[in-house]
Amino acid sequence: MMKKFVSTTVALALALSASVALAGTYVSGALPSEFGGGYIPPNPAILKNVQKASKEGAKLAASVEKCYSKGAANYSKGKAPGVGTCLNDPAKGVVPKYTAKINGIAAKAPGLPSCHNYVADGSLIAGLVKGFNGSTYCQSPSGAFVDGTSSL
Repeated sequence: MMKKFVSTTVALALALSASVALAGTYVSGALPSEFGGGYIPPNPAILKNVQKASKEGAKLAASVEKCYSKGAANYSKGKAPGVGTCLNDPAKGVVPKYTAKINGIAAKAPGLPSCHNYVADGSLIAGLVKGFNGSTYCQSPSGAFVDGTSSL
């Protein structure tokens, strides 16, 4: 009885360790179509850096929107919007901060893939967010903002 218990336990342990090993398998290559293209790099450390850079891009988009939101609030109060400073000030602007973060990620081995310019994404992301301002800060059809219509 004890021998059967030990052999069953060993077999279960081997099966479990094999499934854990397979679960941790790293697969590189083309991403499925739902991603719209792209590739998983052969080096998992590069993938990790790419994901860090992507996260910084998402943070930048939120920060740029915050600059425009605060700028709109300032403008509505008759103050200077301050959007240019918020976006581009060398010491505290969101785009230079993004650039510094990306350069830091790229400097850590193994860096980022050379097939994409992550630093250039800063201006692109800022431009995309700016492009939504016309629809974000839209005028109601009657111009009164109290006509009860909604685009939701």
